[in-house]
Amino acid sequence: MRPILVLQYVIAGVISFLAGIVTATSVAAMNTRVVNSNMIYDVILVVVLGGVGLSGGRGSVRNVLVGTLLIGILINGMTIMDIQYTVQNVIKSLILLAAIISDSILNPRDEQTGQQGDI
Repeated sequence: MRPILVLQYVIAGVISFLAGIVTATSVAAMNTRVVNSNMIYDVILVVVLGGVGLSGGRGSVRNVLVGTLLIGILINGMTIMDIQYTVQNVIKSLILLAAIISDSILNPRDEQTGQQGDI
């Protein structure tokens, strides 16, 4: 079981490396400051919409792919409608806030143990 787990991490690392290389070559330079990057917020939005809770828990790759498609369609639609970039960020932030609030309501945490309860 352990070699399979290690192999999964190695494959995930290689795929992440290749994605970073593709991103760096597509823009001819890469901003290494996370503070100035909006991509991290898009990634968090995709993962939360995909069903992975910020407080832990399990998610599935299929759900994250669905979240990716939803956010991709949303961003593409807002760009086609010529919505300003700052307004796009506000809309994405409101969607993220709604997803976090709905996750906390649907999956409440047990106050004594700090773990998600069985629902």
